[in-house]
Amino acid sequence: MSDEKIKVRDLRNGDWYWINKVILDEYGEKLKPIGIAIYNCLAAHANQEGFCFPSHKHIANKIGASISSVQRGIRQLIKLNLVRKGRQRYHNLYYLLKLDRSYRPTSKEIGQSDRHIGQPDRSDQSAGTTNKNKEKDLNKKNYGSHEKTVDNLSEARAMLAAKMSMNGMKKRSAMDDT
Repeated sequence: MSDEKIKVRDLRNGDWYWINKVILDEYGEKLKPIGIAIYNCLAAHANQEGFCFPSHKHIANKIGASISSVQRGIRQLIKLNLVRKGRQRYHNLYYLLKLDRSYRPTSKEIGQSDRHIGQPDRSDQSAGTTNKNKEKDLNKKNYGSHEKTVDNLSEARAMLAAKMSMNGMKKRSAMDDT
């Protein structure tokens, strides 16, 4: 056994930065290594307000890529709503946008084919009430608890026709009396 002491990373010295886990979990496959490296470089340069302004050449030198790869990667980050690009005089400003796991883009939104063919995309379905339950609630509101609710269109038409004919007969009889 060696008596060497292990040096543990000290987060207090300020030589670190954070990126959201969503970058790898949700976007890693689409971004590929270059896109992830570009996002990391932007995050390393970002200030407390979440923006930075490194040049494409500087980013390319930092991550070991070409300037055209950096330009393509930034366009993709913007397309995926991970970064917003602004302009101030002669500099591009890059804003790192807040990421939230509650919003997950569908495969159609990010231009990616479905990973699991035959599996429905459940990311945009709500866990709330179904349309059938909403319909029943609406029927309860429109018709009092004393009136019968309808479950299909033909019953609804028949009930409406019956009500209209009853109202029409009452109006005619009132007209006939005059």
